[in-house]
Amino acid sequence: MQVFHTRQFNAGNSAAVRIPADMAFPPRTELVVIREGNRIIVEPQEKTLGAVPGMFAALGEHHTGERPEWEDTERDWL
Repeated sequence: MQVFHTRQFNAGNSAAVRIPADMAFPPRTELVVIREGNRIIVEPQEKTLGAVPGMFAALGEHHTGERPEWEDTERDWL
């Protein structure tokens, strides 16, 4: 477990702390902040099935909806 000591400071009207780059989450990660007594826990928000449409929307033009590896072949079912 990594340990880093820091102090709380004010950033506008909010309390803030600095997190070292090697301990930070990737940019734009949605986080959840939980207070348990004297502890403050910061963790990534869990993905749910409700997030799936947004994930597909994020693909944008990179996904055409087609399967280029699919080859339709005639079959003789007799």
